[in-house]
Amino acid sequence: MNRREFGQEEFSNDQFLAGGVTLLLTGLIGFVGNLLVLIVTYRILQHRRNIPNILILFLAWVDLLVFPLAYPQSLIKYFFGIYIGDYMACDFQATTITFLFMLSILLVVLMSVDRLLALYKPFYYDKHMIYDKEKVKIASIGFGCSVLTVSLLPAFGVSRNVLHFPGTFCLFEWGSDSVEGQALVYIFMSSLACAMVLVVSCSLVTAVMALRLSHRRQDSISKPRPDEEAPAPNTKPVEHHCGSAGKMELQFAKLSGAVAVSFVGCWGLFLLRVTLIQSGWPFDELIDFTAVRLASLHTVVNPWLYPLTRRKYRDAFWHLLTMFVYYVTCTLVSRPGTTLDEIVGIQSEASQVRELYREERRRSSSQRLVK
Repeated sequence: MNRREFGQEEFSNDQFLAGGVTLLLTGLIGFVGNLLVLIVTYRILQHRRNIPNILILFLAWVDLLVFPLAYPQSLIKYFFGIYIGDYMACDFQATTITFLFMLSILLVVLMSVDRLLALYKPFYYDKHMIYDKEKVKIASIGFGCSVLTVSLLPAFGVSRNVLHFPGTFCLFEWGSDSVEGQALVYIFMSSLACAMVLVVSCSLVTAVMALRLSHRRQDSISKPRPDEEAPAPNTKPVEHHCGSAGKMELQFAKLSGAVAVSFVGCWGLFLLRVTLIQSGWPFDELIDFTAVRLASLHTVVNPWLYPLTRRKYRDAFWHLLTMFVYYVTCTLVSRPGTTLDEIVGIQSEASQVRELYREERRRSSSQRLVK
C-alpha cells in the first residue's frame, strides 16, 4: 500500500469507475456548496464585517480550492488508469491535501471556539473580538505559513509522501520505519485528536447553553413573575419576538451539534486507523480507503451545514439556485420576489442569540442585586 508506484492497483475496472464517479459527484457537490457560501458571505460582509463571517469566508475558500487542486490527479487515475506527474506530482498532491485539510480543520476549530466565547462571555467578546483588517491579515499569514511549513516537511525529506491504495492519491507515509517519519505522523495525529476534542467539546457546550437559554425564555413567557404588571393588550409583537428568538436559539444549537457530529463522522475513522497502524496493526486496504474517503467528505459537508441548520443561508441558497434556473431556462421559471440583500441584510442569528444571552445575564445580575 505504501509503495511509490504509479500503476493501477488491486481495484477492478468497475470498482475504479464507481470510485471515480462518486469522487467526482462529491467533489462537484462540495464545490457548488462552497461557491454558494462564498456568494452569500461576500454579500453579508457588505452589511456586517465581523470575525464569524470572516472565518466562514476563509473556510469556504479553503474548501473550494480542494476540488481544483487535489482532485484532478485522482480523477485521471480513476478514469484513465494513469497517475500523471510521477514523484513531483505526488509531492505536490500530498502537500496540497495536507495544507488545505489542515487549514480547514483549524478554521472549524476557531469557529467552534468563537461561537462558544460569543455565547459564554458576550461582554468580553464584544469588547475584544472586533474585526480589524490588519490583525486578520497578520493572523491569516501566520497560520497559513505555519501550516504550509508542516505540510512541506515530507516533500523535503522528513518522512516521505507515498501513493496510497488504490493508487489514486498521495499522502504522507502512515507506517514509516524512520524516527522522523513516525514523529511526523504523531504530530499530525495528535493535532487532529486535539482539534476533534476542541470541536466536539465547544460545540456541545454551545448547544447546551443555547438550549438552556431557549428553555429559560419559554419559561419566562409561560410563567411571568408575580411582581410583573399585567400584560398589555398589544403584546403580540413581543410574543412574536420571543418566539423567533427561541427558534434562533434552537438553530444555533442545531448548528453546533451538526458541526460536532460531522467532524467526528468524517475524521474519526481516519484518526483511529492511522493511530492503530502506529501501534503495530496491519494495513487493511478497504478500511483505510474508506477512512480517507470519509475524511475527504469534510470539505463537502462543511458548506451544506449552514442551509441545513440556518434559515438565512437556506433562503439565500434557494434564491441563488432559483435565479440560476431562471436564467438557464430563459425565464420559464418565475423570478424570486425578494433580493439577496433583503435575505442576508438582517441581523445574523449568532448576533441575535448573543444579544439575547446578554440580556438574560443582565436580568440575572439585577435580580441578585435586588435580593
